[in-house]
Amino acid sequence: MSDFYSAWLDRSKSNQKKVDEAPRVAKSKDLKWVRTPQDYKAALMIAPETGFPTGGSCLMRAEIPVGWHTGKHFHGEEAIYVESGEGFLILDEKRYDFFPGTILHIPYRSPHQLFNTGNASVGYLSGLAWHLEADVYMGKLEQLEECGENDPNVLANIPQEESQYWPEDGRRISMHQQQHEKSGESKHGATYFLMGRSGKQNGFRATGVAISSIFVDLPHTKSHSHAHPEAYLYALEGDGYSEIGGKRYDWNQGDAVHVPPGMLHHQHFNPFDRDMKELRFEFGVRYWFVDQWKKGYTTVDKHLKATTHMDD
Repeated sequence: MSDFYSAWLDRSKSNQKKVDEAPRVAKSKDLKWVRTPQDYKAALMIAPETGFPTGGSCLMRAEIPVGWHTGKHFHGEEAIYVESGEGFLILDEKRYDFFPGTILHIPYRSPHQLFNTGNASVGYLSGLAWHLEADVYMGKLEQLEECGENDPNVLANIPQEESQYWPEDGRRISMHQQQHEKSGESKHGATYFLMGRSGKQNGFRATGVAISSIFVDLPHTKSHSHAHPEAYLYALEGDGYSEIGGKRYDWNQGDAVHVPPGMLHHQHFNPFDRDMKELRFEFGVRYWFVDQWKKGYTTVDKHLKATTHMDD
């Protein structure tokens, strides 16, 4: 009979095998859309349920039809990117308007609900650390209302937005596209900081999950080669490919790329004639591990150039 320590050794080998053999790209065309109590239409992209060995995190896409709202619920922290449509978020009874390109931060266990008040479907991306929170018994998820059609009387009684900030502690909740902060760094054609590295930029206080930045890679260029713990990239515009752990993975607009936990070297390439734009999600557990092993992680190969032409 195996002892507990031998089982741990086996688990370590099994985990590594899982990472080595797992997919790296979630294809938009292959998503399995479902109806849930929370969303009229939703699909998991990067998640354990879809075969990705995540660090307890996940990425979901969802749509809110014209004249509908999501359910109302609370859970752990969440980061939302509005890809299309307009409306507002109700968070702890306060209103936060959103438009295409708006990012939203949902604080831990704060009741919230999204309303579509425009003339087109709202499409949004959601990053969560649900699996990690649930595995450490801190992931309470409670449904307060189910998704459904908007009631005009309810909408008429919802007050206008007062602020982009949370009155509870002053943290930022929403940031619109025109407010994205362009960085002077040169690792990509352009970088726009949103919640920033570790989630603390532009007034945000994200800890569990953050939409850190948007990268723009120019035609026929490549990003710097680097390594770090887990991150997700979502292809907002353009097509390209990534090299992760020495293998090539092609992707198209609407796909999501998973750099798994560990230290796999990766680099992103734009071989086409138009800009490539990627939205980056990061999770707090990454920095928890980095802080423990400061001498062990070298996140960037400094001898390699950043954002060079593909022929270089």
